[in-house]
Amino acid sequence: MIADRIRTLERALQPGRAEIRQVPAIGELGLLAEKVLQVESNGRVVAVFDRSFYAVLGSQWICVGLPHLGSGPLHVLCERRPQCWPMVGAVVAVTGSILVIDNKPFATFDGASIWKPELAPGWTRAGLRIGLVAVDEFWRVGSAEEGLAAAGCAQPPTELTPLVAAAAAGIAALGRVIIDALHERAPSSADCAELVNLIGLGPGLTPSGDDLIGGALIALAALDLLNVRDLIWDVCREHLDRTNDISRVHLRTAALGYGAAAMHAAVHATMTGEVGRVERALAAVSAIGHSSGRDGFAGVLIALRAVERNLSGDKERSSVSIRT
Repeated sequence: MIADRIRTLERALQPGRAEIRQVPAIGELGLLAEKVLQVESNGRVVAVFDRSFYAVLGSQWICVGLPHLGSGPLHVLCERRPQCWPMVGAVVAVTGSILVIDNKPFATFDGASIWKPELAPGWTRAGLRIGLVAVDEFWRVGSAEEGLAAAGCAQPPTELTPLVAAAAAGIAALGRVIIDALHERAPSSADCAELVNLIGLGPGLTPSGDDLIGGALIALAALDLLNVRDLIWDVCREHLDRTNDISRVHLRTAALGYGAAAMHAAVHATMTGEVGRVERALAAVSAIGHSSGRDGFAGVLIALRAVERNLSGDKERSSVSIRT
């Protein structure tokens, strides 16, 4: 019935395209969002915020927002804010190149550019080491900072926030699991249990523990260590009921190697030792969400440090050691 109404609406609009031209244009689609919008389908808005909202079409998620949201795999970026912002439960449909909400054209995506992350550059142990040294010059964590950014520090602070203390065992386990995977060793059951305890840990739309794991997955994919990434994902994927729907979607996306454009830029600058890009890349990634960007990049750093230490022969050390 919804599809019939959408087709009726489309036919009514065909004689004069003026009404369609009045709705905002979608300037950019993330590579996963573009696949969703290629198929005419129906769904609903499931979460609404001041400047973005999530919708599910079929079983696939998209995040619609304004350019400030930044490029990302699930993102649908409107060039301007539509007059009518949807409410949770609003009916969403795709018909032709029009995103329709509650039977009204919301935005058009004909001609939208498609964003996908740049291919990860080649890297060496020397470049990675240089990049990590550069990061250490700028990665500062205040004593009152929320989230798990401290997990990315080469020398974690001596005074831990309650959240970092609660995550300490899982953070250490993540480093050990990466080292084990690099040597084709199965992770211990104890480390798997501690890693799983990070899922859903912390406040926010995407809990800090989820962001941390997601960052590690993205970094390992960029390093082309897909077997290591997949081992971590195999440990986590059966326990996603510990977190919320939106965070599950972002974790699944990270397991494919995809994250926000700023996250990819920061990963690439660090792994290749492009010192001149590091400070600006860290500022951009730190601006993602309330603490999501910094939590995610802390996970990146755990993975990168583990790999670099393994290559240097320091195979028994965890990528981070936080004492409670």
